[in-house]
Amino acid sequence: MERKLCPVCRNETRAEAKFCTSCGANLSAPVEKEGRAHPIVKNPLSRKAKRLYGVLIALLSVLFLYLFVAHLPGGAHPVIAQQPEVAMATMYMGKTITPEPISVEINGGKITFPLATVLQYHAVAFTITTPTGSVPLLAYISAEGKLVTSIRMCEPCNSSKFTIEGTELACGNCETRWKLNNLEGIQGSCQKYPPDPIPSIVEGNRVTIDEALVKNWKMRI
Repeated sequence: MERKLCPVCRNETRAEAKFCTSCGANLSAPVEKEGRAHPIVKNPLSRKAKRLYGVLIALLSVLFLYLFVAHLPGGAHPVIAQQPEVAMATMYMGKTITPEPISVEINGGKITFPLATVLQYHAVAFTITTPTGSVPLLAYISAEGKLVTSIRMCEPCNSSKFTIEGTELACGNCETRWKLNNLEGIQGSCQKYPPDPIPSIVEGNRVTIDEALVKNWKMRI
């Protein structure tokens, strides 16, 4: 019986067959001068392309990890993390602290008040009058000994009353609670809107806040 070779895989096939029984190649297709039809072979990646893909995958992995870690609960608040440490760490265990009302001085665009007063009462409250209305503020010493200054407002329930209870900051109206150290929500309906921290510094023996930060502050809802 007459047989012929498949030009692709060199398998012996019946002379009248139109397709190779081994690889399925079309035996009726024109054959190149050398008498062999060449299969299509994909070009392998060059070393440069492999390195480029490797770097890209590594960068994407780092970006994913960064975004994942950034959204984990319990992280530091970016403003509070930069605040100065002014006292030894304390847990405030078993204590309920109501912010002490104080007066502040405003000169040259700076709001100032004694650091000793904050250290004495652990938390103080005051109000600044701006062209658009009054803005209540809060200053307290965190359990880590950091000075924290913030807008004294729970915006959803429009409350400006707060107490420190142990290691938590509690709204006096809706009873929402946040961690004292980073203002991460613990419980309550207003967890996403803790008192909004604003930067402050200690100059000499006085706490200083840029008045423009208070004047330009806008409600988040």
